[in-house]
Amino acid sequence: PFDNTAVDILEELKAPGYKVASFEAIDLPLIERVAGTGKPVIISTGMANRSEIAETVETARAAGCQELLLLHCVSAYPANPEDYNLRTICDMADAFDVAVGLSDHTLGPETAIAAVTLGAPFVEKHLTLRRADGGPDSSFSVEPDELTALCQLLQTAWNALGAPKYSQSQAESDNLIFRRS
Repeated sequence: PFDNTAVDILEELKAPGYKVASFEAIDLPLIERVAGTGKPVIISTGMANRSEIAETVETARAAGCQELLLLHCVSAYPANPEDYNLRTICDMADAFDVAVGLSDHTLGPETAIAAVTLGAPFVEKHLTLRRADGGPDSSFSVEPDELTALCQLLQTAWNALGAPKYSQSQAESDNLIFRRS
């Protein structure tokens, strides 16, 4: 939603949650309104500085938001991977004690994969049925087959993270006989 009227309409439609775009991330009355619904809220943080993000998070929590996810974002269309500074994901998660995902406007899968390896539990990517059809987001959107491939890559990266472990994996157990000492 871009304003309270849209929230009213979405409430009538029984929307299960809300995603606030980067351009509205500092619209505190809107943040308060969506947070006040008691539904999960996703807020994209492109263009917002640290103090603005802090104020947004504080507003959402004060309005009763129990399920909040921030998205690290570069509001450029398309965005250059070099502009993402993905280490911001971990810093935001620590600073605001909240899960932080990625709103990815880059052209390839690499930035999203890197974000997942840093712990991002959520990736947003624009989707178009066919880039050739045109449209305001088409130049940086993925097509359905690309989205499927991206999801598979992200799942593999997430699974590879695992947990800290110093013992042999099951796959290594047969190779123990080759240890020389």
